[in-house]
Amino acid sequence: MKTTLIVVLALFGAVNCGHISSSGHSGGKGSSYSSSGLKTIAQGSAHQAHSAVASQHAAARQASYVAKSTLAQAASQAAATAQAALAGKRILLQNLEEQSSEAHQQLEAELGHLKLAQAATSAAASVAKLAAAQVSEVTSALNSAQGVAVHAEEAAQKAAAELASQIAMVSKAKARLQSIEHQLNTVLLEYAATQEAAEKAAAAAQEAQHNAAQAGQRAALELHQVAEKQGGGHGESSSYTEAKYIESHGHS
Repeated sequence: MKTTLIVVLALFGAVNCGHISSSGHSGGKGSSYSSSGLKTIAQGSAHQAHSAVASQHAAARQASYVAKSTLAQAASQAAATAQAALAGKRILLQNLEEQSSEAHQQLEAELGHLKLAQAATSAAASVAKLAAAQVSEVTSALNSAQGVAVHAEEAAQKAAAELASQIAMVSKAKARLQSIEHQLNTVLLEYAATQEAAEKAAAAAQEAQHNAAQAGQRAALELHQVAEKQGGGHGESSSYTEAKYIESHGHS
């Protein structure tokens, strides 16, 4: 419709230009045109105006058809676009509904897993608490055992030191005993030899004394006999004294 209006305006513009040109041309030459010429121009202009009006109505009807047809096509396209958009939205909605259903199922499954995990965590916490208590007891027992072990080690070291000292003392006592036994054996041998010598000496002395006593008796007897032969009392007394002297010295 805008195109038709532009055509009409162009036609009127051309007519007006021709009229003005004719007027200007006639003004330039004095009075070239007559009144019949103006009439002709006016009639031609009127004809052109009627033609323009008729063209305008035809153009208006044509423009209206074109506009309506264009609008109808645009509406059809818009409707098709809307249907396509609706179909796309429907597909998207179905996908989202399927995803929502899957998400719900997955959520239920994850909630089930969560409950299991919570139960496992609670059980593990209980076991960990029990293990910690046991570790505490074991640690206390271990500390006590370590203390006992330390005392036992100290006692063992003292016992080892005492044992080593006792071994040294036993070794020293053995050495002393061996030395004393050696000395004792030596002294025993020497004592036996000395005893044997003393016994031999005593026996010899006893024999010598016995021999001396016998010799004294014989000497006394001989002196007595000699005195008797001489026949005197005084001589007899002197002989008896000499015999006693000899006997006593012989026993000593």
